[in-house]
Amino acid sequence: MLSVIAALTGAVVVAGPGYETSQARMHSGAVWLASERVGQATLVDGASAEVKAQVVVGDPSTALNVTQQGDAALVLDERTGALRRVDSATEEVTPTVSVLPASDGVVVLPSPDALRVIDVHSGVAVAADPVTLAPIGEPERLAGRIRPGSGVVDGEGRVWAIDDETGDVVWLSEGERRVRAAGTGNGRLAITKGLPALVDPEHGTVQLIHPESGGVSRTLRPELRPEDDVVVSGSPGLARVLIVIPSRGELITCTFDAGSCTAPVKVAAAGAGLGALVEVDDHAVVPDHSTGQVTIVDLGTSRVVAQRRLFDQPAPFELITRDDIVFFNDPESSKAGVLDLWGDVRTITKYADDPATPALPQVSEGKPSDDVKKTGRQTPDAGLGLPSLSGDPGRRVPGPTASILVKPGNRGEIGDEFELTFVLQPAVNATIGWSFGDGAGASGFSARHRWTEPGTYAVRATATFGTGKQAVAETRVIVDPPDSPPAITELNVRRPKPVVGEPVDFSADTTRDPDRWEWTVIRAGKPAPEMTARTAEFSHAFTAAGQYVVTLTIAKGSRTAQSSRQFSVGQGSVKAWGREVERLALEPPREAESGVIAIDAGLNHVLALKADGRVIAWGDNAFRQSDVPPQALSGVTAISAGGDHSLALKADGSVIAWGSNDGGESDVPDEAQHNVVAISAGSFDSMALNEDGRVIVWGPSSSLQPVPEAATSGVIGIEAGFPRCTAWKEDGSIIVWPFGEEASGRIDGEVRAAGFSESVTLALGENGSVTSWGFLSSPLAFVPEAAKSGVVGLNFGQQHVLALKNDGTMLGWGLEYDFEPPPPPEYNRGVTAVAAGKGFNLVLQDGLN
Repeated sequence: MLSVIAALTGAVVVAGPGYETSQARMHSGAVWLASERVGQATLVDGASAEVKAQVVVGDPSTALNVTQQGDAALVLDERTGALRRVDSATEEVTPTVSVLPASDGVVVLPSPDALRVIDVHSGVAVAADPVTLAPIGEPERLAGRIRPGSGVVDGEGRVWAIDDETGDVVWLSEGERRVRAAGTGNGRLAITKGLPALVDPEHGTVQLIHPESGGVSRTLRPELRPEDDVVVSGSPGLARVLIVIPSRGELITCTFDAGSCTAPVKVAAAGAGLGALVEVDDHAVVPDHSTGQVTIVDLGTSRVVAQRRLFDQPAPFELITRDDIVFFNDPESSKAGVLDLWGDVRTITKYADDPATPALPQVSEGKPSDDVKKTGRQTPDAGLGLPSLSGDPGRRVPGPTASILVKPGNRGEIGDEFELTFVLQPAVNATIGWSFGDGAGASGFSARHRWTEPGTYAVRATATFGTGKQAVAETRVIVDPPDSPPAITELNVRRPKPVVGEPVDFSADTTRDPDRWEWTVIRAGKPAPEMTARTAEFSHAFTAAGQYVVTLTIAKGSRTAQSSRQFSVGQGSVKAWGREVERLALEPPREAESGVIAIDAGLNHVLALKADGRVIAWGDNAFRQSDVPPQALSGVTAISAGGDHSLALKADGSVIAWGSNDGGESDVPDEAQHNVVAISAGSFDSMALNEDGRVIVWGPSSSLQPVPEAATSGVIGIEAGFPRCTAWKEDGSIIVWPFGEEASGRIDGEVRAAGFSESVTLALGENGSVTSWGFLSSPLAFVPEAAKSGVVGLNFGQQHVLALKNDGTMLGWGLEYDFEPPPPPEYNRGVTAVAAGKGFNLVLQDGLN
């Protein structure tokens, strides 16, 4: 069972709902965790990731919640509300104390001078001694009923909550109950910098509340919708509120000092079971109970820096911070661990496994995603665009992943028929059982259901395999009354990070089949709209980089709904530096100053792909490699610059080649005229990847050695190098030829990029780390420490390589890479792509930093 405090809070779990991390921490870097199956509180050390103590605090299979006050553990029996205290030094356990009458709605809130205990059912609060647990004074009525997840304690020890009957904010100050009318139907409270803050989706506001008067000190308006059910947390060091929206799988950050809120950051699929997040070192860690995964977000840049699957099936795990260490714990199993902010995991087994409960193996996560087809890379499935990091390089445990597909969507009206399909990847035989959240059930991979009452229903499907093991998937279905107003469930912006001049498609998912649509797009700081539209969908190409807000108003009869979304438009500007830039005329032309979505460097020339599908080129043109043919002036989706020739991939799957043709490298074979998904040009060779995973090569290497059998199927990426060809497969295997058996190899997990240069093979794994092997005395073989995590892309020169980091910076190494002259500092921020030439380097920047 997930601990009550984790379920009722929108803040750091270990310190209670809405409470600041810094006010309740063990200075040893250790933390007490709940182990419900064996009725224990387990002390684990964050530095060594080891169990230091196991203390019996209840009967086996007792629902426990463990929080901390100073160096002691407070253990709450979730069924009865009884409390016990464990001393960390002596491991002594106090007798059970009932501070309030027995209840399953008791929540313990640590504060600087005492414990605050509330019962959300009765609305009563009382203070308790942090050592003896004895009540201090008489219980006080805070509300008729307290909204779950709203109880918090501010920096002065005042208890705050939301009255679930009236929606008003209530608090206790010096023994007096005080009220501020709010009328919020789904609001949540958090504590930030010691002060209460109210997140009110119904009114679209986040308010910082004055603790004495209850008045509003500051108000911000993030992109919230009236129907949003949120999980909130407050930052301890600055006035900032973090808002998780499970129905959209998004995170929004609002900073009162800056007077602004960020655009939503996608952290999970819509409808995910997102829980209480924690914050460490300006990073947010968001748990997804429906997948067993966490997402790590850099709050300074609003970038997802890592995703990590902690459990191979849904799990009610909690996140806890202590001394800037992030712990994860499943109270219902023996599994716990320590999570680094770059995604590495150290697993902790809290107690010997119960044979009836199989251990949950750690598994690798899904594929990365690219907004644009990258040279030499087959475009994978859609996602967040970042690798899922693996902290267990020694093994990769395959296993089916489960999800639920709902048609026509996850929202409808009473009486509507929903078609629900259980999806297993890979598909395996199983028995499926359904629970629809209204007491009804069904069996089979597909089911149809109608709900007869309005509400939000948790749909759960359980697959039972022949081995007896199970996989569980959950989703949420919202059912509205027949006369409900229209609602906007999703605003869609494609691509989410466009560049100047690129057509951007706007659409929305709605209910009630609106009969009127009104769109406005406004650039930040501008009074007039950039454009307006009155159609369900529209497209617009932006002429200036910056932050924009798109707002949609829909109407059905006289009833309306409105939603907004912030997004950015990048400059798409190419920058170049290096000793050869001036001699080879490699300074980017004016048309490369904006609207570029991809770049690549040959030995002495450059290709750039514009947002309108047009190729531009500059630099050396001795072999006409920079003379772009008419066929490449529109409809191009990928580019690749070779030694003295160039390749372009068209949207119809055909390849265009021009420039040097001494070895046939520009003679495109018939088999590369259709169904091609990736291209790569090397020193003398050209490569293409067919949609069926088959590699095609033309040029000198094709006469030296045909494509190896291993590269004729199942390939997901290619790189034509200097001088060998490289291909990689989904299982982590890498093939290099001709004469490349000694260079071929394998890495654990999926390969994101690989290449061979100067007798060294380099590979980028799904964990964001670059690995090398081959001629170890080569400068390319010595991968810098900064390239061993957080790398999302590589680009190979003849004797050096550039790496793109997930924070928008780059680095490089190799024989020609000594940064003489060094890149200007302004070139190393907001980087979206890199390219390595012979004696020069290129970056593509978004221009937003």
